[in-house]
Amino acid sequence: MVYSVSTLSSSLRLTDYLIDHRARLDKAVIENASEKHADIGLALGSQTGLTTSFRTEHSQLVSQLDTNRQLVTRLDVMETALDNVHTNGSEFRSNLIALKQNSESLKTASGLARTELGKLTNALNSNVGGVYVFGGVNTGTSPVRDFEYESDPLDPTDPLGPEEAIKDAFNTHFSLTIGLDTDEAAIKALSAADWEGFLDSSAFNNVFDANWTPTWSSATDPDKKMTATIGNGVTTVGSGSANEEAFKSMAKGYSMIAVFGGLDIQKDAEALIADRAIDNLNQATGKVIDLEANTGAIKANVERTNTDIEAKKDVLNLRINDLENVDPNRAAVELSMAQTQLETTYAITAKIQNLNIMKYL
Repeated sequence: MVYSVSTLSSSLRLTDYLIDHRARLDKAVIENASEKHADIGLALGSQTGLTTSFRTEHSQLVSQLDTNRQLVTRLDVMETALDNVHTNGSEFRSNLIALKQNSESLKTASGLARTELGKLTNALNSNVGGVYVFGGVNTGTSPVRDFEYESDPLDPTDPLGPEEAIKDAFNTHFSLTIGLDTDEAAIKALSAADWEGFLDSSAFNNVFDANWTPTWSSATDPDKKMTATIGNGVTTVGSGSANEEAFKSMAKGYSMIAVFGGLDIQKDAEALIADRAIDNLNQATGKVIDLEANTGAIKANVERTNTDIEAKKDVLNLRINDLENVDPNRAAVELSMAQTQLETTYAITAKIQNLNIMKYL
């Protein structure tokens, strides 16, 4: 029996070999470079769904970590702000106690109190990436207005600023205007009992209580803060509120000195105002420390959750690598073999194409 092979059939067969070896080389190049299966579905078969599920969960954990780290940053800023508030309050209280026995003590402290009110405002307007951390739910705008803010008299919807409101309360209670030359003598004549009645009045106290919003703050109340999901079904507080009683007491202590400390009043009235300011600063400092401790506890909880998420992410990453990764040594050998086979096929193809029947006639 005689077998015959045509040039056409040989060429077609070699073309198939070239295509097959080229595909094997491409696959080997990808696996050698990435150290992963070139075709996950083909390599894993029924386990493809498993690795897809692992990757989805891994991505969710990565996203959760990013969210939690942003929350930790906000909590760090809150801690720093609260630490500054309580430190500044403690130092001013100590200075005020030392100044009490000196003549002109409140006049000296008045300017300092205004500076501290500015620091308090700046602390409560702290923000991270445009998120105001003491805004409660309203984190998109700065929550606290400047102490010396002046409202627009032509705009009935614009409430009095903090200092304006305090002076207005004084005027309402005594029918006297701070800063008006003709009322200076009457203000100086006010006794300590008169001042005590004013400091206990609703007109004055509402500036720091019922009228805190919107006179001072646009933040939502402490029971309405931003929440954040830090884990599967786990949520925590994600912001503070400028409407905490601690800040109201702090502002009250500073404001009494800032506004009334600059007035020419009787010594026993000065002592009364100083004592009331010190009492408010004492209360405020303790409450701010409590807020700082609570914020630290929340941050610690988030960081513990992040540690757990990191561990889960690492386990999932190991499982994904077990399924998807190839042995780098085997990948290198297969690449070398694929290159050799392709080069051999090219060489044979070239020899066959050079065959010519005329050479044998």
